Amino acid sequence: MKNLFLDKNTNVAVIGFGRFGKLMVKILLKYSQVKITLIESKKINISHKNLIVGSYNAVKNADVIIPCVPISNFETLVKQIAPLVKKNAIIMDVCSVKILPVDIMRNHLPTSTQIIASHPMFGPDSYRIKKRLNGLKLVIWNISTKKDYYLQVKKFFSNLGLTIIEITPKDHDKYMAFSLGYSYFIGKIGQRMDIKKTPIDTYDFKLLLDHISIIRKDSEQLFFDMQTKNPYAKKMLTKLNRIYDVLLKEIKSKK
Repeated sequence: MKNLFLDKNTNVAVIGFGRFGKLMVKILLKYSQVKITLIESKKINISHKNLIVGSYNAVKNADVIIPCVPISNFETLVKQIAPLVKKNAIIMDVCSVKILPVDIMRNHLPTSTQIIASHPMFGPDSYRIKKRLNGLKLVIWNISTKKDYYLQVKKFFSNLGLTIIEITPKDHDKYMAFSLGYSYFIGKIGQRMDIKKTPIDTYDFKLLLDHISIIRKDSEQLFFDMQTKNPYAKKMLTKLNRIYDVLLKEIKSKK
């Protein structure tokens, strides 16, 4: 059995070269020995001895497939690659919600496909700020991967310094609605209000500005996907709206 990410004969297909796709490729080139095929419709200017830019046909030879596309495009992509996935290939999604992509992979991929659900709880900005992966978090759950291969994947990312958190897709989405979903919503409000630095900012306000700055770099699509594709986001938004109304009434009552 090959050691997936430490074997130079392992073929990894990374699909998508957006903000996180770029980071995933950077991590694999720096820490693994694998051969990477980057699949991206846009023209890519990147050169490395372990990386080539290829078409979707490259999926046929991939031992590991890592789609790095928005969740709203995920089902279309999975349907597109399903006829190309070789027997026993491993697919590891990195979506910010988990129930939906797992259902999509189960419904459309060949039954022999080994599925790992993951959500890196970091992005280009947190990696840039820390300048390392140590201490950052990776949520992961084995859906249908052989135990030895799953443990290899988990060990590889753990050895990079990531804190591995194993929770079910359902628990992930419950937590996420009230953590990242909530914080993104608050950050989006600040972005839409064009909140800016002032000469008398407190430290807390500076942290808020830093958060808004991160939100600005992420796509509108990511924001709306987190609010619409997570089945528990509606509960968070309903509660947020109710508390907002209550607070406004309380403020008015104090006049």
